[in-house]
Amino acid sequence: MYKDQKQAKNAEKLRQKLDNDQVPMFMSIYLEDIKSKAGALTYWNAIRDFVLWLIRENIIKEKNIKDMKTESFNDLLPQHISMYLQHKEDNGMSPTTTETRRNIIRSFLTHVSYLQGSTIGNINAFYSRVRYRGVSSGNNLVSKMPTKEQLEDMRTKIMLNKNEFVRKRNMAVYELFKGTGIRESELAGLDIKNLHLDDDIPNMKILPKGKYREMELHTVYLTGKAYKALVDWLQFRTNLVGIVDEEAVFVNKTGTRMVEKNIENIFNIYGCGITPHMLRHYCATVLASTGNIVFAQQQLGHAAMKTTVDNYANGVTGMKDITPAEMQIREYVMNQIRETYKGFGFSQIETPCVE
Repeated sequence: MYKDQKQAKNAEKLRQKLDNDQVPMFMSIYLEDIKSKAGALTYWNAIRDFVLWLIRENIIKEKNIKDMKTESFNDLLPQHISMYLQHKEDNGMSPTTTETRRNIIRSFLTHVSYLQGSTIGNINAFYSRVRYRGVSSGNNLVSKMPTKEQLEDMRTKIMLNKNEFVRKRNMAVYELFKGTGIRESELAGLDIKNLHLDDDIPNMKILPKGKYREMELHTVYLTGKAYKALVDWLQFRTNLVGIVDEEAVFVNKTGTRMVEKNIENIFNIYGCGITPHMLRHYCATVLASTGNIVFAQQQLGHAAMKTTVDNYANGVTGMKDITPAEMQIREYVMNQIRETYKGFGFSQIETPCVE
């Protein structure tokens, strides 16, 4: 599978980085225990930067990473972590990134606190004294939402492309992101066998973030526009010659599987400031606005509804002030409609739907 190949490449990158820095076993074992090797690389970059800062500031006595021991962190104070994070923010790192880094350092120090020789003690008590606070990514929900104008501009730019291959493929990519909320890696890893377009509700199976087994495939349902654009691309794809990765849903002109870098290029050219992750936020918000936050959680594959509510669904979208006069007109019209239907024996129901 594509995801297995990507994991193997990232595992090799991680091994090379750890070898180059001669990372001690107690540190490398923490990183190797992280299932996502892309995540492990991100964690190592953050931890490495933190440790090198501690060395430069003479907060720990070791002079390089290879000499680090569990006991090296025994003189670390919560104030040192706050100083480091404030230093990063003062030098241009965004408060949302420093908050992520704060959590990474906590995770690493939790690992250290369990090892023989550590005197960190209760990590909750220790970290409660780290006064620095960044900004939760949930505070940026409005800025993460594409505007109506951006969405329309991206769609128009794609449709104006005279190359049929590029136009049909990119439109399918756009509508899938917008209508399903999947991630870049999930779209890149999509195989023909994962598509179930003839089911009562067309859907596809994807391997969500942090999952690597076939039995962990997650069902994502397609909106009408996503279904139509995908079918349109697949019909065109059947007439292509020279496809190298036959199982891949999306391919480049060379016939090879389209990967995250190719998707990034599409959005750089056509996106008008939109990113695939912004469309994930858009999808979550549209689904949540129907009142079915549970379905939004399931569609995005979040383990907890809190993740969907706090970090993805934007409650501001679609809000509009309605004057009392406008409200009276609306209620009058709605009452007339209800009474007319009642006269024919109908009763009101609420029907949730996708699209």
